[in-house]
This record gives sequence, C-alpha cells and structure tokens, in this order.
Amino acid sequence: MMNPCWVFMILVGFRISDAATQGQNTCTFNDKLKSVCVAAGDSVSVPCPNMTGEDFRLNLFKDQELIYNHSCSHNNKAPDCKLPLRVDLQLHKKTDNDSVSFLLIGVNASRHGVYRCEGQVRFPPPLLPAVPGAASILVLIEGHQCKVPKQESSDNPWIWILALVSVILYSVIITVSAVFFWVKLRKTDSQSDYMNTKPRAPRGQRKNRGVQNPAPRYF
Repeated sequence: MMNPCWVFMILVGFRISDAATQGQNTCTFNDKLKSVCVAAGDSVSVPCPNMTGEDFRLNLFKDQELIYNHSCSHNNKAPDCKLPLRVDLQLHKKTDNDSVSFLLIGVNASRHGVYRCEGQVRFPPPLLPAVPGAASILVLIEGHQCKVPKQESSDNPWIWILALVSVILYSVIITVSAVFFWVKLRKTDSQSDYMNTKPRAPRGQRKNRGVQNPAPRYF
C-alpha cells in the first residue's frame, strides 16, 4: 500500500504541472517585431489592438515589463480614453479604423527597448485573455544604437551649386548674344534709313547746268 505522503506529493505535482500548462496557454506574445531608428527627441507610435468591449484597458509593456496602463470605453462606437496621461506619453486615435496607439514623446537613449501594447476587456464578462497589438516596436536611438543612412545628394551640395552656376552662365551668354545682335541690327537699320531719306536733286537742274550765258568776245 502506497504511503499517503507520496500520494499527496504526486497530486501536488500534477496540480503544479496543470497550472503551468494553463499559464503558457493564456500568455499571448506578438511575433511581429518592427525596428525603428529615430533621432533623439522624436516620437514613436506603438500600435494597440482594436477592442470591442464596452470597457477595456490598454497595457503598455517595455521589455516584458508593464510600465503603464490606461482605461478606455466605447462611446458612440468609437474608443474614448480617459485623460490625463503622462507628459511623455499620449494616446493617438486614427479616424479611418478607430485604432488607438501609444505615442512615446521625446525619446532618448535611455528609452530604447522593445515596446508592445495589449488590450484586455473588463466589461462585459467573461474576462478574456489579453489581445496583443499589431506589432512590437523595437525603438533604437540614432547615434547610440543605430545610424540612419543619409542620401548623397543632401551630403554633397556642390552638385546643386554647379547646376545653378551653369544655368546662370547660360543665361548671361544668351542675354549678351541677344543684346549684341540687337545693337548690330539697329546700326544697319539706321544706315539704310539715312540713305533712303537723302533728298534727291530736282529734275531740271541738270538741264539748267547746260545752259550758260556766252561771254562776249571782243576782237
């Protein structure tokens, strides 16, 4: 016959194993991880799931640690989240699909990490497991954990300067050439007008030149 102490230990072992299995089944993690590299002082959006309950709560996690939660409700089929929030945190609602996201404001080097948002319905019952957001956000700060590649065009302004100088030189050459041909054409027109406007000699002047009074001859 088995000792009652051993029976008790076996039952406790089965109970602990069952509880661990249920805990693993209720834990929800989002496998979608999105990395963003932002400059210090910028804002980062962490998407939250679309909730359908009348009263629900949004939980914000950083590296699997709950850092903030906020209560919301549905008002006229649109999520209505109570204020106020923290100074460095806001809730952003999109009008196209009524989705809500946490907005991290003024991130710095100490705030890098993996952020995710979960939603959990509080009313009506029954209480369901937490619903993860569309993706987890890996926040990296430029100059500390990442570096954003810059375009060559923005780093090399000499290309734009050379193009501007070329356009200016072309405009000057065209202008000087146009002025030169205009002056030359004006001189040619002035000479032609002078020759055409010269007064003509009278018709009978040549005939009069042929008629002369003969000088008297004295012999």
